[in-house]
Amino acid sequence: MAEHNIRFRILTHLIAAGAGGVLAFVLADKEPAKTPAPDEQIVQDPAPVVEVPKIPVIPVPSPPLDRAALLAAAASAADAAASGSALPQSNAALTGRSFVLRMPFGCRGEMADPKGADAKEKPSWAGWSFNPKSRALRLTAQASDLAETEWVKQLAGEMTFDAVEGFWLRRPWTRTEQCGADDLAPTDDMLDASQRRLAIAQFYSPEGSRTLRRGNRPYSSTVKLKENETPSSNGYQLQLEGKISGFPDGQPIHCSQASPSVAPRCVIAVQFERVAFVAPGKDEPIVEWR
Repeated sequence: MAEHNIRFRILTHLIAAGAGGVLAFVLADKEPAKTPAPDEQIVQDPAPVVEVPKIPVIPVPSPPLDRAALLAAAASAADAAASGSALPQSNAALTGRSFVLRMPFGCRGEMADPKGADAKEKPSWAGWSFNPKSRALRLTAQASDLAETEWVKQLAGEMTFDAVEGFWLRRPWTRTEQCGADDLAPTDDMLDASQRRLAIAQFYSPEGSRTLRRGNRPYSSTVKLKENETPSSNGYQLQLEGKISGFPDGQPIHCSQASPSVAPRCVIAVQFERVAFVAPGKDEPIVEWR
């Protein structure tokens, strides 16, 4: 009996101890959250930083300079030469830019046969002829040699060169690249000295590339037209492409004025990269040189 009482007491203590532990756990679980003191800061975990990938900015190249842009720059340079002021910095920013220039020729029809009775003493700088029997269209253009021109030498300054080849721009007072009314007049297509006011030319250095250097050789080619194809009634165009190279002072255009009563003469210094014959309104070249 005594042993039974002892076991009962031990079991009673164990049950009491277990109940106390469960009660303590429940009370601890229900204990209200601690309120931080007024001067105590709550430190929160920083929000994750989401990195948005940057889209690369691809620089858009400037469009090639056209006839209008070249004429505007030449007019600014001529104005500076006439007024005795410094060349505009806006022109200097054009150095290194690409350009595309189309020059019309053969607007009055076929060039005269140099051996015929109607041959002129001075042939045109460019022209075309067509043989209806063989259907052969011949196109030709001759660059001007400016290396021995005294005023060009003065404009070149300290630039070293052994050749200067380029072309005079007809009708530099208009931006159009098509044949004009004066091109259709029955007059010689050769420009006289008074009309040679603006040239675009490359100064070839002794160690530079001579890919498009022509010397006395004209740009000339003969192509065969199809049976239903006729020569252009609006003449043809010589397309010049390249980059503005500029002079040693960083300016792309230099001008010279012999007299205050005469318009300045200017030269645009460039590097030719492509020369082509094209028909007006068409992009596909008839023939090209690179």
